[in-house]
Amino acid sequence: MAAPGLKRAQFVNVTQAEIDAILSTVRKTLSVQQYAVLDRELGAVGRARSAPSRQTAWPMVARLSDHDLKQMDDAWLDGLPDPVSRGLLRRMATDLRAARDQLNQTPSNSSRPSGSMPPWQRGAATPGEEELTFDPDVAGQRADKLPDDGAGTAQVAQAAHSAGQTPTDAPGVPAAPPRAKSKVPGRPGRRVGDPGHGREQKLAPSRTQEHRPACCAACLLPLPGDDPAQAWSGWDTLELVALDESGHHTAPTVLGARIEVTRHLLMQQRCACCGHTTQAQAVRATEDPLWPGVDISQQRLLGPRLAATLVYLCLRMRLPRRKVSELMLELFGLQLSPALIDQTVHQAARSVAPLEEQLAQQLEQAVLVFADETSWAESGQALWLWVLCCCHTVLYVIGARTKDMFDNTLSTTFAGTLMSDGYSAYRCRPLRLRCWAHLHRKLRGLAESTNRQGAQAGAAMLQVFDSLMAAIFEARARLAQPPPAGSCAAMPAATHAELVERLHQLCLEHRDAPHKALRDVAREFLNDWDVIVRPLANPRLPLTNNVAERQLRHYVIARRLSYGTRNEVGSHSVALLASVIDTCRLRRTSVTNVLARAIHAARMGLPVPALPPIPADLLCPELSLAGI
Repeated sequence: MAAPGLKRAQFVNVTQAEIDAILSTVRKTLSVQQYAVLDRELGAVGRARSAPSRQTAWPMVARLSDHDLKQMDDAWLDGLPDPVSRGLLRRMATDLRAARDQLNQTPSNSSRPSGSMPPWQRGAATPGEEELTFDPDVAGQRADKLPDDGAGTAQVAQAAHSAGQTPTDAPGVPAAPPRAKSKVPGRPGRRVGDPGHGREQKLAPSRTQEHRPACCAACLLPLPGDDPAQAWSGWDTLELVALDESGHHTAPTVLGARIEVTRHLLMQQRCACCGHTTQAQAVRATEDPLWPGVDISQQRLLGPRLAATLVYLCLRMRLPRRKVSELMLELFGLQLSPALIDQTVHQAARSVAPLEEQLAQQLEQAVLVFADETSWAESGQALWLWVLCCCHTVLYVIGARTKDMFDNTLSTTFAGTLMSDGYSAYRCRPLRLRCWAHLHRKLRGLAESTNRQGAQAGAAMLQVFDSLMAAIFEARARLAQPPPAGSCAAMPAATHAELVERLHQLCLEHRDAPHKALRDVAREFLNDWDVIVRPLANPRLPLTNNVAERQLRHYVIARRLSYGTRNEVGSHSVALLASVIDTCRLRRTSVTNVLARAIHAARMGLPVPALPPIPADLLCPELSLAGI
């Protein structure tokens, strides 16, 4: 678009002063859009006039594309003349510098978000950000360069002392460089010795519950429940109560919930036999070295159901502690500190800790188990979040990415089938399945490689692999239909034996290829060949590890929001509560009911209730999937 009545050719020989005069003249006669167009036209003329001639300008060299790199194999490079090779080397060096600069971008030196860094690199120091320290040698060199008026530094300092000045205030004495402050992060939480704060919100109790001693502490005789007693201590409990308390088996007439305040009174009672006065005590669990600082007792502010609701909001809804506190204040007018909510989460995790062994036992009895892992940060330490799941049970564990960690989670006596990726820790299991989605992505990346040999071999392997995958889907469709009388459906392993042999030959041809990616893919196929081709003999077997990856996706998002956990207690709490929550969801059971019962039992010193039973319909898909 050009300004009305004006052409760029008219302004080729116009000076900059004439351009400014034209702009000032027509400023009032043109609209804003027309003036902007005219300003761009005249600016282009000025830049063209001030630019060097075409003979002296530096040539614009385009960066090498993937199409160019695919053609530059070793034979082509060896046949280039020396001047062409040196020019190509300069262009490749330029591209390499640009790629390295982009690869070295971090949130501290670019506009990349902080969440884009891997968890194991977030705590590391960024190159070029060394801590400021005082070097005495450098300070001495700077002091030597100061002007000297003939008197030594010691004489100046002595004169300053006699005049009542400090040595650093005296003229001629260099001031000491400021000491760099140490960047030692403080420990989160309340400092030792701080008075702390109590609850500022006072709530009137709606009902009262007395707790009497069962027997005399001296003579051990039972105390009558109707004898006079006196309260000596107590506490208030906040509980989430449904507006309609008719029960879960009937349709509720009123929806909603309210906060009920119950005042618990500990009574003391005098024995009529021996005259000893016995005080009732709140139930308190013994200290557990695996849960330092996590105490469980009957004397708690939050009731079991309200505590279970807070845990569900933090773990399943991925809400931070402060937002959960804000939500309670907005909905119920209840003031809860983030520290109290975090303490409640840890106490709930310790309450359901006995269920971890039950989860592991039910996984070992499963026919098919999916396994996967993802990175997890614990106070800057690089750990891994493992998941083992079947159609009715999920178990999470946070720890090191080692074979011992996996064997400790899923016993070596496991007799079922394990679906996983190519991690070496899984290869010791006799019955395995490989995720074809991982292999398909590797072949596709190889086919799109800039190396000619790798691209050609990857494209050939990918074509065969796609044909085998399509054959499995066709066999599944045939098995879903009732077979004709007297006929037996053929499996892809028999109908597509030539394709299987073709893929095997391609892997053998390139197992020692000079291209590293091609060599690694070929050897990976050969190392797990029997495991990879197993679905060809039984098309009902799964092809992907999406079951485990979908379970991990929720906590991958939670990791990016929370940056992991701060200590071992936090990591253990996340793994335990996530296992119970996702297991209840698979079994179509209320999560808050299961958590509330477990919290109540732990506070009262009772055995934790067992997990909800496995529905019968969840076992059938697993058995049919495994071909049993």
